[in-house]
Amino acid sequence: LSMIKLHHFSKVIVFILVIFSGSLFAQTSATDSMRAATMTKGLIAPTTLEGERLMSVGAKNSISLDIMGVPMKYVNKKWKEYAKQFKGDIKNKNDEWFSDNALIPAIGGANTVDMYAKFAENGQNTTATVWFDLGGAYLNSKDFADKYKEGEKILTAFNLSVQRDMTADQLNDQQDALKKLEKNQRNLERKNTDLHSDIEDYKKKIAKAENDIQINLKQQDDSKKQVENQRKLVDEIQKKLNMLN
Repeated sequence: LSMIKLHHFSKVIVFILVIFSGSLFAQTSATDSMRAATMTKGLIAPTTLEGERLMSVGAKNSISLDIMGVPMKYVNKKWKEYAKQFKGDIKNKNDEWFSDNALIPAIGGANTVDMYAKFAENGQNTTATVWFDLGGAYLNSKDFADKYKEGEKILTAFNLSVQRDMTADQLNDQQDALKKLEKNQRNLERKNTDLHSDIEDYKKKIAKAENDIQINLKQQDDSKKQVENQRKLVDEIQKKLNMLN
């Protein structure tokens, strides 16, 4: 009977351990999923921040986010291109962009909106801040919850546009660099072919020179004999002349 009880108790212990392990695995998997989701969210939809920030007409409620890995000069240039879609009169004064009477139906409806934007260096990133003047009030999440979300979309869409353009520019730069490297590689290969061709030419020239040396040596021997014979002839004629004097 004691053995039966012990066997039953062991089964209970094993069952508890299995349940505990399953629960722990589920918690770990959930944590990993949350971490992965957070990382993905950070890459696809960067976090926006709301708050009052100083601009040309005072401290007003704004939306801002960090555009990662993009210099301010590049972001500043891209904003003018991006803001043209809203049809406002775009001006830049003291590093602040102003879109007068911009058409943003999702925020202003049938009315126009004045939109302000400023950019600041933040290490290797650029902090983009946008204000929407609705005419008497600035866009905020408390009073204009739905419209505020649309304001966030404008800023996040701009971030995506900048990242896309920046990446495309980087791709073009690297493709140009690759073309230069490939051209240099082709030049080196042609140079290698030319050098091998030169070696073959040199070998032929060396072989010809070696053969010419042998011919030259034989010609020198023949010439020496001719010189010697001619010297003898000169001596004989000289002797004859001496006898006649």
